[in-house]
Amino acid sequence: MYSSVFLLCLLVAATAADPGGYGGFGHGFHGGYGGGHKYSAPTPYGFNYGISAGVTNFGQSEKGNGLGGVSGGYWVNLPDGRVQKVSYRADGSGYYPVVSYAGTAKYPAGKGGYGWW
Repeated sequence: MYSSVFLLCLLVAATAADPGGYGGFGHGFHGGYGGGHKYSAPTPYGFNYGISAGVTNFGQSEKGNGLGGVSGGYWVNLPDGRVQKVSYRADGSGYYPVVSYAGTAKYPAGKGGYGWW
């Protein structure tokens, strides 16, 4: 009697179990984390921002053409007083940066000698 009730419960539980859940990465029975969807073509986009907070100054701008190509640049004020600028473009064949510096580096005057004393 108990064994037949146990087998019946086991059968009902196995039948009612959800076969998908999240699906895990790459399986995607019901969408999950890694399947069940198709990627569309890249969408054109553009953004820019700048931060100026005392001596901390930096910014970036970027545009995507919708075909997988990206172009843009960023800049940052360096501690030595110069501004580092990086312009770049990227596409399916690689990343191509051009780095430049504006201004003259300024260093504090030394106290002479070697070491810290």
